[in-house]
Amino acid sequence: MNRMHKNVIGTGWMCLLLLCAAVGRAQQPSNDLRAGYDPSRETNLVGTVSSFTANSETGPLGAHVAVQTPSGIVDVHVGTAKFLELNHLTLNAGDNVRIIGESFTNGGNSIFLARIIQKGTVAVAVRSPRGIPLWLGGGRALSGQEKKSRGGAQ
Repeated sequence: MNRMHKNVIGTGWMCLLLLCAAVGRAQQPSNDLRAGYDPSRETNLVGTVSSFTANSETGPLGAHVAVQTPSGIVDVHVGTAKFLELNHLTLNAGDNVRIIGESFTNGGNSIFLARIIQKGTVAVAVRSPRGIPLWLGGGRALSGQEKKSRGGAQ
């Protein structure tokens, strides 16, 4: 009987540990910024630009756009203002946009990291499919002539 009592206690402790681990994991956001970009978690954000900030003081540093969606305003990191300008994309209050990216938490704040920003017929990729910033690679917009000489679509 003593051995059975020890097994029951041991099983009880094991269940308690598993329960504590599951609760701890559930309390941590699964899409913490430190977890990295995962294309399988990408979503589409559709809404109207309410404001554009070229150099945000809050992280991630760079250009941010506030997008009004049916569920509220979303803070979207869109790379750098210079990269958007080089790619002929301006974002102004009232513009309708579609943004593909992933939502993260950074500290206590939520941030949506844009990968592709579309306004009308203009779409600009600001991150690779793995989430790597394209503006860091010295990326700049290619003129129509440069695209033709490289065999790209115009």
